[in-house]
Amino acid sequence: MDQSYLLLELFLRFLKISIVGFGGGWAILPIIEREVVEDAGWLTREEFLNLVAIAGSTPGPVAVNAATYVGFKLAGLAGAFVATLAVFIPPFTIVSLIAYGLTQVVGNRYVQSLINGLKGAVIGLIILALLSTITQVRSAFQYHQLAALTCIALFVILSVKVLNLHPIIPLLISAVIGITLGLLGLW
Repeated sequence: MDQSYLLLELFLRFLKISIVGFGGGWAILPIIEREVVEDAGWLTREEFLNLVAIAGSTPGPVAVNAATYVGFKLAGLAGAFVATLAVFIPPFTIVSLIAYGLTQVVGNRYVQSLINGLKGAVIGLIILALLSTITQVRSAFQYHQLAALTCIALFVILSVKVLNLHPIIPLLISAVIGITLGLLGLW
């Protein structure tokens, strides 16, 4: 595939993802999955699962991390730049416009109704991303590996919610556990 055509396709797909990706973060993952796995075929389901892990555990917005990952995988630094720029432009533009006009419309009941409706859609997309990830994990791992993943997930939830630890602490501990299990040949 011609490099300039690939860069253009990366830009247009991630621009589209960003335009329709209300809620950002985890809510945008089902949209990215559809575009890069199902429609474009740029990633396999297992590669997408790796993308989710990397994008979610590295600093920065998930959509930006995912765009950078896919762009770099397909077209190196130029691809990473183009995909990241494309996913950045719509929210930057929208937030800038909202910030500019917010004082005039914030109390408007129609604007509040619109925002409330979008909240429901975002919750649905986050749940969809969770279900999709669980399905992919279930098919990619054996029973003992799923048990280990479940324990790690519960450890993170309890550490953050019950023990009130900063999320980076259980994240780092989970990384060490993952490396240890890998060295033991259990992954």
